[in-house]
Amino acid sequence: MGAEVICAVITPVGPGHAALFEQSCAPSVAQAKGWSLGPFSEVRHYVMDDTEGRHGRSNRRNDALRRAVEEGVEWVYFLDADDLMTPNAFEAFGRVIAAEPELEAVWGLIVTLDAGGEPALREGQPERLDTIEQFLAVEPFNAVQIGGFIRTAAAARYGFDAAMDTGEDYRLYGQLWRNHRCAKRPEIFFVNQRGQHSTGPRAATGRDWTESVTRQWRALLAEVPVWAEFDDGQGPVRMRLTNPADLIQHSYLRGQFFEAESLAKLKALVKVPRPRIVEVGANIGNHVVWYARHLDAERIYPVEPNPEALRLLDANIAANGIEARIDRRGMGLGAGAGEGRFVAQTDNADNLGATRLVAAADGGIETRSLDALMGEERVDFIKIDAEGMELDVLEGASALIARDKPVIWVEVLKPNIMGFVQTWCRKAGYRVVDSTGYHNTVDYFAIPREAP
Repeated sequence: MGAEVICAVITPVGPGHAALFEQSCAPSVAQAKGWSLGPFSEVRHYVMDDTEGRHGRSNRRNDALRRAVEEGVEWVYFLDADDLMTPNAFEAFGRVIAAEPELEAVWGLIVTLDAGGEPALREGQPERLDTIEQFLAVEPFNAVQIGGFIRTAAAARYGFDAAMDTGEDYRLYGQLWRNHRCAKRPEIFFVNQRGQHSTGPRAATGRDWTESVTRQWRALLAEVPVWAEFDDGQGPVRMRLTNPADLIQHSYLRGQFFEAESLAKLKALVKVPRPRIVEVGANIGNHVVWYARHLDAERIYPVEPNPEALRLLDANIAANGIEARIDRRGMGLGAGAGEGRFVAQTDNADNLGATRLVAAADGGIETRSLDALMGEERVDFIKIDAEGMELDVLEGASALIARDKPVIWVEVLKPNIMGFVQTWCRKAGYRVVDSTGYHNTVDYFAIPREAP
């Protein structure tokens, strides 16, 4: 940086925040300036009054950005009135920008004051972020917060959406990460005081912020290919992330496969080395990838009719390098008692795995029985997640099951429990050895009666 570089700390002071600002926020900025200006020749504190709630924080921030442009301020730092700047914030930023002068926006670690007033790092957050893909692969709550150093020209290019009551901060982050050189680094620039939200007619709750940000996050994921990455004990896993609110995909953000409890139970039941597996309702490939990694499956036969799920299933198979284990004969088909035509119906966009088939004479989805689909192929394990059609799928696999006696994991809707446990198991010579209960379904694990 040149000799004359000015930074403006921008703080809107909303209803109910005046005393908090005077008692803690303003002194923290003064303390940081007194400690070290870091790379700056001058630091100005733009205190944007809105204590009567007539403007809104976004308008006040935008007013400050216009002022910064007019005054030739090169960097801005957004600090809320209920937060505290750390004493060495400018010095810490100086270390980052000296090493990476090309950066246009820099955030630090998220730190909050605990119940005892002590600062604590937010658990689960990454220490470093470098790309839009990495930024979107992290839950917004754990990615970045408002306190970041941003080049004035970049921030002023977008500003804050004054029509939004909440989530306008994340909208700016998305614009910056998509179009500018951004980074998060293991430095601490400020400390967040939880539970000190401003009041007023446009005040929002934490839940409001989460709902707004999740919508924006999903929209960005539709534009930018992003992969959730985690270590499952066998090394890195990569799963495509398109909807963070989806039940299955959300588990990847927590660093694990969906239905981890049931998968752990399965591992003790499938004792055949390198098993051959049929997965009815493969969805986006959560179990398919797990079978390849944890059961060393020789052959996996995914059966999945939903085009939306198939796109993600294909992507996850390729991303984890398991194409050689996959037999694609059932991809694009449904499984049932026999041939039929159906349409896919998804009642909840955030639960793609609950997509069900509805019979329709002119439906675009065809079903086959597993007996017809698999022919003479040996099967050691069958997983069935057919959203109410599980008894039909079992009926259509009667010859295969009688011949190979595979371990069976079936998700059963509660109205079908007696039909499975009392009727099908007795008729087929199977017994239930374990189960996992959910709100509307029960996962049953069944093995042949004569099996140990």
